[in-house]
Amino acid sequence: MTKSKTHDTLPRWITRENEVLAKTRIFSLEKSRRDEEGTRKSGDFYVLNADDWINVIALTEDNKVVLVEQFRHGSEDFELEIVGGLVDNNETPKDAALRELREETGFVPTDDSEVALIGKVLPNPAFLNNTCFTYLISNVRKEADQKFDDHENIVVRLEPLANIDDLIRTGHITHSLVVAAFMWLKLR
Repeated sequence: MTKSKTHDTLPRWITRENEVLAKTRIFSLEKSRRDEEGTRKSGDFYVLNADDWINVIALTEDNKVVLVEQFRHGSEDFELEIVGGLVDNNETPKDAALRELREETGFVPTDDSEVALIGKVLPNPAFLNNTCFTYLISNVRKEADQKFDDHENIVVRLEPLANIDDLIRTGHITHSLVVAAFMWLKLR
């Protein structure tokens, strides 16, 4: 089954007005007044305009996943995740993946590494307009010190790839984009 960006039977919503309600470092909140084509329906809709994100499944030469553990303000708890971050304006998603891997963990690709885009998802198309790209980087090696952003503090944890399903099943990994990334890896 192929997903089409146009649909023959469902009406589209057409934007009449846009208003930026708030602008932050990582997103802006926009209110849009929209009308549904062919009907008399109209309404206000709210969208978070956010930069694209990347996720990185980094595997060491002995097939361990490079995981990061950090406090997350949304859940107000510590979360076990893969490397992730924003794609800066001046870089490609691949460049962002390599940069974030080095900054968050100190791990870098080797001459034998594969760096591959294995999938992409829309984090929540109901109200977010960005894409999350998942990269697989194999045969990584620790060669640098971590370089945190101002509000980051990250502990690196290496886990055998074979343990990931259990970490998800038991609720040790709960970040939806991380779970999606491992699904991309399974589908590869």
